[in-house]
Amino acid sequence: MPSYAIKKNLEPTRPTRAELTMAAAWWHRFPEAAVIVSTGDNQSLGVTNAAVMAASLAELGVRRDRIIEEGHSRNTYENLRNCFAIVQAAGFAQPTLVTHDLYTRRAVAIARKMPWPDLHWVSAVSKGEPAAGWKFIQTHSRPTILLYEIGASAYCKMRGWL
Repeated sequence: MPSYAIKKNLEPTRPTRAELTMAAAWWHRFPEAAVIVSTGDNQSLGVTNAAVMAASLAELGVRRDRIIEEGHSRNTYENLRNCFAIVQAAGFAQPTLVTHDLYTRRAVAIARKMPWPDLHWVSAVSKGEPAAGWKFIQTHSRPTILLYEIGASAYCKMRGWL
């Protein structure tokens, strides 16, 4: 699952927390599954978003040995590409993408174009909350998340990712 953002105190924002809560609930239904958390230090906080998300998942009861951290990605395309490589290398069947509802359309479109086989997804819903650094506006509220996603979709289209 890609990160949406974290706060200055190294806690997930509401959108990311909603994704984590959904991923933990999904894992509790399927405890043999692995949860891949993805995103590097794209907010210049000195820690990867993946590490913050892994710690949060452990607090939500996901076993640490079932959490895989992918801490090199800087954007959605890299998140999905790097996670897909992990899924293929490990031979995981039926990967399920966990995203924020306003982010799902773009993430699924990118994954399908890669192409991820047998793609499944679930979407978490939450209010926005300001994140650290340049992501402050992006995650501030649902309207700013939506505006960001519209712009990000246009950017992804220009890059050929959609």
